[in-house]
Amino acid sequence: MIFGGRKWRQGLFLGVLLTLFLSMLLLTGCWDYRGLGEQTVVTGIAVDLGEEGRGYSLTFEIVDLSGGEGGQFGSILLTVEGETLGEAVYDAYARLHSHVSFGVVDVVIVGRRVAKEVGLEPLVDYLIRDRDTRNSLRMVVAGTETAGELLDPAAEEGEEADGPGQSGGPRQPLSKVLGEALSPQRRGEASSATEARALYEIYHILQRGTSDLALPIVRLSEAEDIPFALDGLALFHGGRMVGTLEEADMPVYLLATTDLRDRVFPVEVQGERGVMAVRRSQAGVNFALGEGGLRFFLDIRVTADALQLPEGWAEVDAEMVRRLEAGAEETLSREVLELVRPLLKEGHDVFGFAEAVRNRDPRLWEQIEGDWRAWLRESEIEPRIEVRIRDSGMRR
Repeated sequence: MIFGGRKWRQGLFLGVLLTLFLSMLLLTGCWDYRGLGEQTVVTGIAVDLGEEGRGYSLTFEIVDLSGGEGGQFGSILLTVEGETLGEAVYDAYARLHSHVSFGVVDVVIVGRRVAKEVGLEPLVDYLIRDRDTRNSLRMVVAGTETAGELLDPAAEEGEEADGPGQSGGPRQPLSKVLGEALSPQRRGEASSATEARALYEIYHILQRGTSDLALPIVRLSEAEDIPFALDGLALFHGGRMVGTLEEADMPVYLLATTDLRDRVFPVEVQGERGVMAVRRSQAGVNFALGEGGLRFFLDIRVTADALQLPEGWAEVDAEMVRRLEAGAEETLSREVLELVRPLLKEGHDVFGFAEAVRNRDPRLWEQIEGDWRAWLRESEIEPRIEVRIRDSGMRR
């Protein structure tokens, strides 16, 4: 038979295998790969409302590939608008004639009007679906009138832009400076800053709809060598900004919500003032259900050094150290109550109370989830603070 020989069938089989192998070699490249010259690299994004409060106005800080002094890349700004976020980004595509990549964006700055009137859900949903966006990028709220001012301080001073929708260039990327200031690695263990949330954390908080969200507020700094300053927290409920925590409240908030290091607190001991430095603290939430409703406990353990002893304490013995620890516990408990109680009465949960109930007693959570805010407003709070003075050797 002309087509039925064994050798012919073996040859055909080997030929098919060779064809498949060569095809695989030719098709292993990324079909959607874009070279650097085919895309615009965005380093920072500021989100504001459009003209007359309609749609969106986006300010992109983009890499200037023309290079600057010393061979370092600078950045230029591009402002685009659209009825939706997608339309605004498409406007950037049309102007730049290239793909706009968010792959290196570290910070997204949200304008206050967007945060209050529109909310975060549309923005978070758009970013989480974008294939280039990193889930680790962080979001902050602008303490200025618009978010764009933080990326373009010159615009506030009335300087002319370099071209339609552009200004600045080339310039040092301010978004990079802001991202480094918010980075836990850059801050180290001295936590004087507010805690910034990553995109994936914000997404999950909004999806669950239980605990509330708090994001840092950022404004322009008055110091010449520091472009930005943190200015408290923006409080969100249901994705919309509903209030703020002032910068003065931040030490106590951080003490109650996170592990804190190297932060100074004034304390009172029998009416006398002293100062201690918190070297390490650990915070946790517990709760109990009684006849009067939920009672939450903020368990905070503090290891501290005495920086300034009360007036007249020339010598310090073990009894005086215990008095200092007791005074510190009383002072911190009072300050925690002054911060937390008003927030509970307003139904704000930025301390993780809902998560504590949900994770530790799922059956109870199923019963109260639908009326959680009412339960929260009627709940009681009890700080349980334990302070250990590690070093009391320093003097006034």
